[in-house]
Amino acid sequence: MKYIYILFIAFFVGACNHVEKYSISGTWEGADGQIVCLLDGWGEDARVVDSAVVRDGKFHMGKEFTGEKRLTLSMGSGTETILLDREPIVVEIVGFLGDKNMRNSCTVKGSPEQAVMKRAGELQFTRTFAVMFGYVMDQKDVSLEAFIDSNLNRVSIAYFMEDLLLSKYPFEEIAKDYERLAPEVKASAAGRSLKGHIDYMKPTQMGGIAPDIDLTTPEEKHVLLYSLRGKYVLLDFWASWCGPCRKEIPNLKAIYERFRDKGFEIYSVSLDDKRDAWTKAISELELPWVHVSSLKGWDCPVAKRYGVTSVPKMYLLNPKGEIVAVDLRGEELERKVASFFN
Repeated sequence: MKYIYILFIAFFVGACNHVEKYSISGTWEGADGQIVCLLDGWGEDARVVDSAVVRDGKFHMGKEFTGEKRLTLSMGSGTETILLDREPIVVEIVGFLGDKNMRNSCTVKGSPEQAVMKRAGELQFTRTFAVMFGYVMDQKDVSLEAFIDSNLNRVSIAYFMEDLLLSKYPFEEIAKDYERLAPEVKASAAGRSLKGHIDYMKPTQMGGIAPDIDLTTPEEKHVLLYSLRGKYVLLDFWASWCGPCRKEIPNLKAIYERFRDKGFEIYSVSLDDKRDAWTKAISELELPWVHVSSLKGWDCPVAKRYGVTSVPKMYLLNPKGEIVAVDLRGEELERKVASFFN
């Protein structure tokens, strides 16, 4: 009886000490001595999670599995994005002929997540390439929606949706797609990250309450955006060096003069980084409304909070601070502002 009890304790302790490990193995002919790395992050911020040396054309790596996560395999001059999960991953690298400058490629086999991750990368590459030829990034894409719709139970799709969100895909589409994700995907690290980005961006979308802004005027006085509550406000991101911004100014001046006494205000946030250029433009162009700036250029914390990546960028706010229109120009902007007071 005592012997059985000891065996039970030994088994229990062994089970408690068991550590689940991931497995990544592969082949890379002609590359003995080369190192395959598993990276977390991108570019200079990437951190090496694991690595393996190729011996006899093969390699293997495996450490404690702490949860599903998007990582990158780096092999010579090539990279491949994978989803690290519980299923073994098998990699076949091709392209090494003794030339370190030759770009290597690989095939990845494992769970269905790997195929979704691969396809997601291809779609993102296509979008990036297309924008070079004038493709509008912030429009709905039927093919992308079909891809999302067919993979709502995959963790990889949550990463893809977050990438789309950060690359100016329509916010409302991603927000609706998030609600349709499988519960286990929502509960994953990727799902939680996606939800965090949605919650963070929601206030700067149509219908959201515009986040407050606390920057200084050319006279170094603080004027909060919230101090204008009770008025209709055009929140205008611009810069003295921005040609399209200057082109729109005559229209803004006409609208301002027409409606300023009826409860309309313009709150301009400059993305200049030189005070002289900023103040000179205000003076020369005779701009009579509220002007503020951090003088940090594109590092302006307010621009980052609102997700501004180009100027001009405009938001129309109602007296409650709700965003009721975005990026109206010319006659369309004039008609919208006029509708507030008719």
